[in-house]
Amino acid sequence: MQKLLDRLNDLFEQVPTAVRPYRWLITLVFVGISILMATGINKHFTINMAPESWYPKGADTIVIRDAYRRLFGSDDNVYIVYQPKSGDVFSEQALRDIAELHQDLEDASLQAEPNELSRIVKIDSLYNARYQISDGDTLISKKLIGADFPNSAEEREQRRAIAITQESFSRMFFSNDFRYGGISLKTNIGAVPKQTQITDNTQSTDLLQEDAFGFGLEIDSPLEVEASAETNEVEFVGVQLDEYMHFVAALREVIDQDKYSNFDFYLVGNAVTMEFIMNGVFEAAGLILMMVLLIVILLWALFRSLSAVLWSLLVVIFAGFWAIGAGAWLGVSYTTMMTLTVMLVLAVGIASCVHILSAYTLFSRQGADHQYAMTKAYRKTGLPILLTSLTTAVGMLSLTLTDMPVIQVFGATSAMAVIFSFILIFTLLPCALDLWHPKLRGSQQTKQQGKKPLIDLQPLMIWIGDFTERRSKTIVISYLVIFIAMCIGAINLKIDSNSAMMAREDTPLRQSLKIVDEEMMGGMSLEVLTRFGSADALKDPRVLKAADELQRHIAANYADKVIKTFSLANVVKDTNSVLNNNDEQYRVIPDDPRLTAQLLYMFNNANPTDRRETVNDDYSSSHISIMLRNGGTYEYTAFFKELKQDMARIYEPLRADYPNMRVELTGTFNLAVELMDHIAWTQLKSFSFVLIIITVLMIISLGSPQAGAISMIPNILPGIVTFGLMGWLGIPLDGDTLIVAPIIIGIAVDDTIHFLTHYRASWIEHGDVGIAVRQTLSEVGQAVAFTSLVLGLGFAILIFASYLGLAKPGLFGSLAILVALLSDLLFLPALMHWLKPNMGRDKVLKLANEQAATS
Repeated sequence: MQKLLDRLNDLFEQVPTAVRPYRWLITLVFVGISILMATGINKHFTINMAPESWYPKGADTIVIRDAYRRLFGSDDNVYIVYQPKSGDVFSEQALRDIAELHQDLEDASLQAEPNELSRIVKIDSLYNARYQISDGDTLISKKLIGADFPNSAEEREQRRAIAITQESFSRMFFSNDFRYGGISLKTNIGAVPKQTQITDNTQSTDLLQEDAFGFGLEIDSPLEVEASAETNEVEFVGVQLDEYMHFVAALREVIDQDKYSNFDFYLVGNAVTMEFIMNGVFEAAGLILMMVLLIVILLWALFRSLSAVLWSLLVVIFAGFWAIGAGAWLGVSYTTMMTLTVMLVLAVGIASCVHILSAYTLFSRQGADHQYAMTKAYRKTGLPILLTSLTTAVGMLSLTLTDMPVIQVFGATSAMAVIFSFILIFTLLPCALDLWHPKLRGSQQTKQQGKKPLIDLQPLMIWIGDFTERRSKTIVISYLVIFIAMCIGAINLKIDSNSAMMAREDTPLRQSLKIVDEEMMGGMSLEVLTRFGSADALKDPRVLKAADELQRHIAANYADKVIKTFSLANVVKDTNSVLNNNDEQYRVIPDDPRLTAQLLYMFNNANPTDRRETVNDDYSSSHISIMLRNGGTYEYTAFFKELKQDMARIYEPLRADYPNMRVELTGTFNLAVELMDHIAWTQLKSFSFVLIIITVLMIISLGSPQAGAISMIPNILPGIVTFGLMGWLGIPLDGDTLIVAPIIIGIAVDDTIHFLTHYRASWIEHGDVGIAVRQTLSEVGQAVAFTSLVLGLGFAILIFASYLGLAKPGLFGSLAILVALLSDLLFLPALMHWLKPNMGRDKVLKLANEQAATS
């Protein structure tokens, strides 16, 4: 192994001289590849930010969700809470305003020219809320307000009294104290068939059949339907994040009109959360540009040369550009994780360039000419850069072993970017530095020989060498104490993702969620899809009673999470009570199947639209809607698991009569919770797997198991300290924070490899720890500090993001980089002084002696 390492060092030393005669050919090839990749991006680059893109094709979660949407339409809806200035949703002004708003939303959704609000297929509010009354043996569905507007205070109080008796109205259309009202917007988001698209405006008929334009008393005749229509395997158009943003923006245009100034509005729903995340993506682009600008300023300050800035950025920008272009040619669709690939190659590429430039300027300041400084710089840094690129690329490629396509694409693209960065550093960069290179003078040199560096850390490196030798045991013991404390904190760390809570406390989204959870029906919803594979199964009293039992069990055991539930069982019980003079004793599901069938027949005649939203036409499938308070994956993953057990226990006795029965959880919130939890655990497993791979590679590359094991200590410490602090502070670990872990590992591994590679070479040469540590600090300490300064401050820029999914990785990323820096400059030298590890020196010397003897 040592022979191989020596040969590689000799090879890297020859790189600047070897590429110099071919600099124009290299430039031509560089331009040609760039044009090729630009063509690929121009012709084939696609972005797919639909939730489905995270799942493998045919994933059960998506299959069940699509089955629900084929039967009952989209559950990706928006809920608007309004607070009238009068303090009462039943005041005259509030009722008139809500009637006008309801009509404005309907008009906007039904315009001849398709628009963003054409996605609305149904609007429910106090204006058109329906309740049932009986007229003899006839069931009538009547609007609470409609055209029969209550002009007097007495009439309005009568309507209030009616609303109070309707269990389904409470917290749906008004809060318990009547200070808040609610408008539910059912959309077709995610439920538009591919052959239809949104431009067909297919929901127009639904809105007209719904009672939006009917007033007062209405009795509709039963609809004749084709039962087979809902069983077709229709594929739906995926929804991109920007579509959510445009939809919510159009909605805000309506509610922000001056005529609704008497209302304060609070919007919740998946579309609103996605709008916030999309705004976070735009904010991220701006912050990354600021990060690049800061890196430019710092690079100039460190090397006092625009050439150092230009060539470093050229390498990382085109490495990322080539990787994305190659993916485009391969037909890859990208997501927002593409920004992480850019950040990774920015971190690894800039770090490698800084090491080369730092070594180059060090030798230049010592009096070496350009060519000699170049060869020495590449000899000193070539092998560490190779090992860094290799370990990072292999670590990224390991992500392709996951079952998530988005993570696979991220891993493969990032690995390509790192490899391209390595290729450019050893081909294009030497040619570029021959053309234009930094000139920093040493303390004994004149102004004509270069500029004086603004930052000279060599005196600090000398002090660190002396300090770590004097205080080696104190430093190592202190680190061990911190390590143990952080391990204890990490044990208490929760993995919990909640995209809605990625907003800061003072943002409208957080305020809306708080009000909806405390006053109204909650900001999240869940669906229990029940399919029995048999027509008229939902007319069976046992089936309806199973739904009722599950709802009562949920209300009794999960009140901390669930606000209310609704199913066909509620419809049957309410209808039975209404037809029996509202006698509460009849608010039950009859035991006689003929009676339940009759009740459902009458309900369908009175209100076919609501029936269609609750049970399909042949009564073989239905669903239970569960309204939830906002929460994260930690609590809701456990809740979903318990709920599935409850569902199996309650419904399983029906399987003898319904062998094809399927009872499954679904819905947008269920999809989000499962996805975020899976991302977090996948990243955590990948993080562990990457560490194992890097450890093996470090052992092989450093030629010593002891050296490989020691190298992993500063690589693990940043993660342990970060996770430990989060555990002690009660901050959950989410997918956004975990996703930047590969970037942190890349930076930590880069600095550690540079330190240990230089140290091992010096230790083998001199056999003196003090000399080896001081020489290593002199040669790479400043570069390590520069790299950490540049990237740490770059990550710190993200702290100012309003989207906590960016701010938290920025905070903990910069913290991890600081810990990695202190570990490399303090802990590693102290550990070398205290333990004096052999690091394979005896084997190298023995081999050298044998070779000398043979020769």
